[in-house]
Amino acid sequence: MAEQDIALMAHLMRRAGFGASRDEFEAKAAQGYDSVVQELLNPESQEAVEEDLLVRYNPSYYEAAAIEKTCSNGYGA
Repeated sequence: MAEQDIALMAHLMRRAGFGASRDEFEAKAAQGYDSVVQELLNPESQEAVEEDLLVRYNPSYYEAAAIEKTCSNGYGA
């Protein structure tokens, strides 16, 4: 696997807002750039995160969910 592919994958993951280990970069590089981009753009294919973990590490999770619900109902900002 080319070092350039790993560097490209590391750049993609940083730009997408995710940190990753060297092993994860190597696995993603082996998966292929286009495949990883599709995976990032279609999160429904990812394993769900339990809500209690979201709240533990992001206490404003419920506030963000309330804003999203308000906006989708046509009220609010």
